[in-house]
Amino acid sequence: MSEPMDFNKKRYAHLKRQMEEYELDMVWLAGGAGMGPRLQRLTGSTSGTGIIIPIDGDPAHFVYGVDYNSTIDESWLPVKLLEGKSAALPRITGYANEYIKDGARIGVNLGSLNHASYKAYSKELKGDLVDISGDIIPEVWFGLYPDEIKFHRAVSRLADIGCTAVKEAMRPGITETELAAEANYAMQRKGAETFSFETIVSTGERSAYSHGYPTPRKLKPGEFVLVDLGPTISGYAADETRTYLLGSDSKKGKMLEAMDKSVQTVIDHVKPGVKCSELDAISRRVLKEHDFPDYMHSLGHPLSGFVTPLLSKNSKDVLRPGHLFTVEPGIYIPGYGGVRLEENIVVTEDGYEQLTKGPRLV
Repeated sequence: MSEPMDFNKKRYAHLKRQMEEYELDMVWLAGGAGMGPRLQRLTGSTSGTGIIIPIDGDPAHFVYGVDYNSTIDESWLPVKLLEGKSAALPRITGYANEYIKDGARIGVNLGSLNHASYKAYSKELKGDLVDISGDIIPEVWFGLYPDEIKFHRAVSRLADIGCTAVKEAMRPGITETELAAEANYAMQRKGAETFSFETIVSTGERSAYSHGYPTPRKLKPGEFVLVDLGPTISGYAADETRTYLLGSDSKKGKMLEAMDKSVQTVIDHVKPGVKCSELDAISRRVLKEHDFPDYMHSLGHPLSGFVTPLLSKNSKDVLRPGHLFTVEPGIYIPGYGGVRLEENIVVTEDGYEQLTKGPRLV
């Protein structure tokens, strides 16, 4: 049976093919700026100040001492120790320059570099830095391989468990922090290793916040409970949102029904070749038809460190098999409350698979 590391090595081979296609002598993957999950999908470890990959020669995974022992255990690439921050520049450039000549083309994710680092490394490296943020990075980190989907099914089940724990614990007087604790405990009991973000629980009028982190506020009858959580296993991260209603309320019930309709209509249109901007438009049209306001964020985003697709009004992305993303429109009424429902979807050859399966309307 394939393990996550098998797919990391498959991505590495994909990266080497892309280097040949773009005539790169080397790739330098700089750490920082959200690269941790992407490094994990390539090496097995989220740690790394930089990874040097020559087209011909041995790769190197550079880390500081604080991460050295864990990276040795997690990464399948040769790990090199950086003894203090001042060692990074000479150590990384010195290693890279052993494999390249003047005028070499070095691909780098420039979005992860600040201006000072860019200038310093440009000066010391023999070759010319070529930004690969817009082509090679999205291609290599595009999504899941077919046999890799099973890992996301597993972590999605944990997200379902966390949301269900909140639903079952809801009662007048319970606090947002207590509900978040119930969700986290339920997920970790079943195997969640960590969380990609702090579990969100917001109740009452606070549910109108797109990211309302939990407070000691106590739940009251007739109020919304919005829960948004992100358990991870081996770096695969689910991201599920549910909004529950404690008791009954006609207007709030209609908000939930409209949101469910918006989400399902989008999902029904998912298949290879569909423009992500069209899905965003569909979600907003359904809410407008139900006389609810537009929401201020994009419809969805990629998961688990993948780069595409982005589901938004201005997205240029087109769905392809393997794309892994969220569908999460919202209704937010300040001072009253809000509703968001979020599903995790992977595109298949002939359509899609919905990975999160917890009931949306209860």
